[in-house]
Amino acid sequence: METLPDIGRNPDYGLTAAGTFARDVASFGDSYELRRASGLQSFRRSWSVKWSLLTEAQRDTLRNFLNARLGVSAFQCTIPSEGVLRVICADPPSSSYDTVGRFTLTATFTEDLNP
Repeated sequence: METLPDIGRNPDYGLTAAGTFARDVASFGDSYELRRASGLQSFRRSWSVKWSLLTEAQRDTLRNFLNARLGVSAFQCTIPSEGVLRVICADPPSSSYDTVGRFTLTATFTEDLNP
């Protein structure tokens, strides 16, 4: 299993954690619904991760690693207070130019629950 490359910096503080519920919903009209959890693992955690003031080389290293997985290949990443987890980056990371030669890269990591 591949690991997120070490660029000599940790992500910024203020990591945003979220999650999604997998559920099936049948609507019957008049606001009546039948709901149930979908699947064996119906809660998947996700984290919005941001690195600020990166050099162009650091940004390119992270961006190329994440883009090469095409949102389907899992990798290991250390999430503060959670430890080392298998995650995917389902959407391409976004980057912005901050100041002379410095960049910010933002990505969303979603927990990979596959065996």
